[in-house]
Amino acid sequence: MKKRQLYRNDNQFYRVLKTDADRVLVINCIKKTMPKWCMKSQITDFVECEEKELLEATTTLFEEIEEMSEVRLKAMNERYSIISGVLMFVGNEKLRTEAIAVAEKEYGLVKQTIRQYLCEYLAYNDIRALAPKKRTEKPLSDDEKNFRWSLNKFYYSMSKNSLKTTYTLMLKHKYCDAEDKLLDSYPSYSQFRYFFRKTKNLQRLYISREGMTAYQREFRPLLGDGVREFAPCIGTAMLDSTICDIYLINESGQIVGRPVLTVAVDAYSGLCLGYSLTWQGLYVQTMILVNQM
Repeated sequence: MKKRQLYRNDNQFYRVLKTDADRVLVINCIKKTMPKWCMKSQITDFVECEEKELLEATTTLFEEIEEMSEVRLKAMNERYSIISGVLMFVGNEKLRTEAIAVAEKEYGLVKQTIRQYLCEYLAYNDIRALAPKKRTEKPLSDDEKNFRWSLNKFYYSMSKNSLKTTYTLMLKHKYCDAEDKLLDSYPSYSQFRYFFRKTKNLQRLYISREGMTAYQREFRPLLGDGVREFAPCIGTAMLDSTICDIYLINESGQIVGRPVLTVAVDAYSGLCLGYSLTWQGLYVQTMILVNQM
C-alpha cells in the first residue's frame, strides 16, 4: 500500500493516508467521513486508480489556481491554515480531536466545519478542494432589469432620491401605459427594496451620491495595505500630534493656551505605544518620545 495513493473497488474509493505493520489509515473519498484505521486484509480487493477517476465519479472539476479569483484564492488558503494544525495528528484520534478543538476556539468555527474542510482536503489530496464553489449568476428577470435601470438612473445619482421616490419613478417610466395609467401588473415596493438590499454596494453608493472627493475624505475604508508595505512586522511607530480643542487657564484665570497631544501608534498592529500632552509641537515631542522608547 502506497501513502497518498488512491484505491478503487467498483464505486468505492479509498485513499491511503498512513501505513503501519498490518494496518492502514484510509479515508472514504465518496462519503468523506473522518479517516480510520483498518486492516490491510480489508482492502485487498481494491486496486490502484488515477485521480481523474475519482473526479469523474464525484463530478468534480477543479479550476486552475492561476485562474481563481482573489476572493476564492484567499478563502482556499484560509481554510488550509485552519486545518494545517490538525493534519499532523490525523492518525491519532485523540490528538486529532484536541487539535480540532483548538482550531475551533482560534478561528471561531464549529467542529463540523473544520472536519468538513479536513475530509475534503484528504479525500482529493488537493488544496483546490478547499476553494469555495464558483457561483453561477442567475439571469435577471424583466422586473429585475427594470429595478437595476431605475436604481442606476434615479438612486445612484447626485439627485439623492430616496428609495421610495426611485420606486415611484420606476413605475412611472416602466409600468404605465401611454395615458400614464398604472398597469394591472407591477412589482411591489417590497420586491424592489429586496433587490436593492441584495445588490447594494456601499462604495458605489457613496461615490455616486456624494462624489469621489467626499468618498476619499469621509467614507473610504482604511485597510492599511499601504502601511503594511513599509511596516511588515511589529516595531515601526507612526507619530502624529494635534492641538487639543480646549483652552487652559492659570490660577489668575488668564488663558494660557491650548496643549498639544502627541501619540505614537505601532504601524503594523495599530497598538498605541504611548502619548504625551505638552506645549511643544510635533518635532520637539517626537524627539522626546523616540528617546523614551
